[in-house]
Amino acid sequence: MPAIITLTSDFGLRDEYVGVMKGILAAAAPQARLIDISHQVAPQDVEEAALLLEAAAPHFPPGTIHLAVVDPGVGTERELLLLQAREQYFLAPDNGLLTPFLDEQSLQAAFVIDCPRLYRQPVSPTFHGRDMLAPVAAALAGGLAPTSLGRPALKTRLKKLSSRQLQIDVIHGNIAGFVIHVDHFGNLTTNIHQRHLAALPTGPEQWELSCKGLKISGLSATYGSLPAGALAALIGSRGYLEIAANRGNAARLLGAAVGEPVRLAVRAQAQGL
Repeated sequence: MPAIITLTSDFGLRDEYVGVMKGILAAAAPQARLIDISHQVAPQDVEEAALLLEAAAPHFPPGTIHLAVVDPGVGTERELLLLQAREQYFLAPDNGLLTPFLDEQSLQAAFVIDCPRLYRQPVSPTFHGRDMLAPVAAALAGGLAPTSLGRPALKTRLKKLSSRQLQIDVIHGNIAGFVIHVDHFGNLTTNIHQRHLAALPTGPEQWELSCKGLKISGLSATYGSLPAGALAALIGSRGYLEIAANRGNAARLLGAAVGEPVRLAVRAQAQGL
């Protein structure tokens, strides 16, 4: 089966950057299939890129090569990584993009990319995606072994994002988090994953989600289970808790954006208070 190379970036579609990278890949690995995950990541938003790639990667077959370029440090001393995990390959700058969802346990191998013979010359200090990462992805798709593309990296030394963490209060049954993504529809994705909900002592019908002073009771199963324009809390397709508005834009209705605090708790009456 031909190799699959996915592309994730903050390049947008107005300029030539995405097309140029695809041209490099098409010339060097004509047998590979190129699939876009997203090129609309907010500029320099490494956390958003991590979320989208985390959500997409499990749906691709073994051997897929994921190329992600959201690189605020392009041209600096930061390194480029080739990680092998979950029977797939991940190429990205060492800026924390991969570590939110690829932990030390899931990593099969880690390499710092170091193969100048493959780079396009001269290497632009502002476009390593074109001149370094794309040629390496093509070489990998062509069958070159990861060991020939770089030197081993210590899994414990990979850069991690310094993002805010969840606060889970098991005693009082509440979870404090924040919005990590606003999608095309205005749905607010929080960093509360469905696996975290086991910490709450009651079922969803007794839960209350607070954001921007507004409280939403219970969880809905689908976007369309409430009247048009009504706000709902639900588990989205990524597995994270979302705030959505049926046939509306929750971000606009609440005036909320990435970083907005949210709190999921058991309603007071359900606790017998």
